[in-house]
Amino acid sequence: MHSTTRRLLDWYQTHGRDLPWRRDPTPYHTWLSEIMLQQTRVETVIPYYERFLVRFPTVEQLAAAPLDEVLGLWAGLGYYRRARNLHAAAAQVAALGAFPASEAGLRALAGVGDYTAAAIASIAFGCDAVAVDGNLRRVVARLAAIELSVQAGPGAARVRRWLEDKLPSGRAGDFNQALMDIGATVCSPRAPRCSACPLASDCQAHGQGLAELLPVTAPRAAPRPVQAVALLVVRDGALLLSQRPAQGLLAGLWGPPDRVVAEGETTQAALDALKAGIPGLAGGAVEPAGQVEHVFSHQRWCVQVSILTAQEAWSEPPACRWWRPAQADGPPLSRLAEKLLERNF
Repeated sequence: MHSTTRRLLDWYQTHGRDLPWRRDPTPYHTWLSEIMLQQTRVETVIPYYERFLVRFPTVEQLAAAPLDEVLGLWAGLGYYRRARNLHAAAAQVAALGAFPASEAGLRALAGVGDYTAAAIASIAFGCDAVAVDGNLRRVVARLAAIELSVQAGPGAARVRRWLEDKLPSGRAGDFNQALMDIGATVCSPRAPRCSACPLASDCQAHGQGLAELLPVTAPRAAPRPVQAVALLVVRDGALLLSQRPAQGLLAGLWGPPDRVVAEGETTQAALDALKAGIPGLAGGAVEPAGQVEHVFSHQRWCVQVSILTAQEAWSEPPACRWWRPAQADGPPLSRLAEKLLERNF
């Protein structure tokens, strides 16, 4: 075993994080945690993970649940495509009778890419697989003083070669998780704690005074501003919710009807078009109710909110339903919808 690897594993045995999915790393637990951890912080994931296991103790129970229930439990965790893929992959596993035990088999599951397949294979099945995510790329960029972008191309290839050279046969899961913990608790993106790092003596960037300058990263594009309108249709204390299409932003989730303001279109024109698209609203008076801002990973929405009081006899249009905010069993709401309700209910 390489000396660097030995020091890393010794550190992990003493300092590794106590995370709920590590206490019983079954394929189901590992897969569920890895999907939730995609682009989401550990402290945010833990309560969601625990709630999911209470409701769905097995992958078969998850597969048998309605998608709306899964989306409801996921609400607030963001990146909702993960929840839809989670449900679809659970159905695949239930049909197979068990989780695939290889990287290739795991990659065939909905929502499972190269990193996630390698992580599950190494942690749950003991495969000698290198799981390369952003944390590991950052750590290795510093350890090997890679002064190239490590997101792709030659820099990414150098990261993988370094990891494969140090990978301990039979302990890949511990190796991958140890590096994840180093990246999360010691080798942070800013102000790395080199004095607390068990690999400081091996770290070329530390030795050269480059640790805070690596990895080389391209500037992230700012979220694109988007103007939108939303309509809160109320009737006798109930609110009209519409379900988004099965594909696209916030697919399958529920919320007040909304519409993006098209290029060259006025906010009033967009609101009129939104209102006209809902049968039965043509005669209702609309009152302004302020604005709400919400940031997606690639878009920053500024939503002009209006309220319309519907006639008592008006029925709900297709893909819509009446809902009272006090109901405990409501449909899965997007975080944007929750912000609209927090502001006005």
